[in-house]
Parts: sequence; structure tokens; C-alpha cells
Amino acid sequence: MQNRKTDLTLTPIESIIRQINTRSTNFKVERKQFPVVPCEAMTVYKSQGGTYEKIVVNLKKGMTRSELYVACSRSTKASGSYLIGDFVPPKPPEHNDSVTMMFKTMRSERMIKFSLEFPEESQRERFPVIFHNVQSLNKNILDVKSDKTVLSASMISLVETRTKPNDSLEIEGFKVVHRRDCNDIRKPFGQITYAKTILNTPQ
Repeated sequence: MQNRKTDLTLTPIESIIRQINTRSTNFKVERKQFPVVPCEAMTVYKSQGGTYEKIVVNLKKGMTRSELYVACSRSTKASGSYLIGDFVPPKPPEHNDSVTMMFKTMRSERMIKFSLEFPEESQRERFPVIFHNVQSLNKNILDVKSDKTVLSASMISLVETRTKPNDSLEIEGFKVVHRRDCNDIRKPFGQITYAKTILNTPQ
């Protein structure tokens, strides 16, 4: 910035170029834009659901607990949060607050019973099918081959394999019953279905 004689109080914003995936191989689409929000400020309600590296919260009198939570939790880290004004902790919720009462009810009357059964540990007769977006089978095939839960399935269906017809994708104990590959370049496309060589189908 000094070489360009630019005001040092200004904040440079670099443009970002992202490629958009298309089904066509004859052309490619790139989007070039500046990562900025076109406003000098926004309300707490407008910021809800957004995430930012740095935020400035203008504290005002009478802000509710929920408003403070939304406003102060938008940044990705605490060091990126800046407060203007005096922070006054909100009053604790009333004893009859609906959210507080629901939490008490969930802790005493509606407790979740955690029960997780892995397919490879089950003794029941079943026909388990695994479906997974593998996002490049060539890169992740070793993970698939070593996953006991996946290998316990009767059928394995993987999508977005990004494979080509000459790729070797065998899995011991399974046979390929369906396969669809990329014809030219590797892209987020493709599907393969394995069936266990010896199937124990429930009666």
C-alpha cells in the first residue's frame, strides 16, 4: 500500500475467484467478487444465522438476553468481537420463563436414553444397506475397506465417486453390481454399488 501511495487507514479487500462446477466440459464458469456485505451496519435480527471474522456490537439500553446472545455470538472467535458502550449483563430469566421451564422438564421428565448399536455388533437378522457420499472413491477407498461398519453391510452404495472406467475399485468380500463413471474429466459425479458375495437375507 505504501508503494502505491494509498492511505494507510484504509482496509484493502481482495477479490475472490471461485469456479462453479458445471456438467459441460466445453467451458468453465468462474465467479469473481469482493467478499463484502453491502451495508455499514445491520440489525441484530438481520445478523442472525450469519458468521463473521470480526464484529462490532453497539450496545444499547434495554437489550434482551436473546438479542445480546445473537449479537455477541456472530464472530468466529472472541478476539474478533468489539463492543461499543458499557456491557451490562442481562437479568437472569424469570422462574416462569418458557425456555427455562422446558429445560427443567427435559432434565427431569424427558431425558433422552442414549442407545447406539453398531451394525457389526448386532445379532439380529437384517439386510443393512450403507449409502454414503464418498467425494472421490480413489482418495478414500482405504477408509472404506477398513471401516467395520461399512463392511458389515449387505450392500454398499457410494455416490460422487469421481471415478473413471479403468480405475480398480475392488473390495474383498463384495462384488460390483452397478457402476457409473466419469467419461472424461474427474468431477463430482459417479456411483457404484457393491453387494456382499455371500448374502444372508432375512426370511
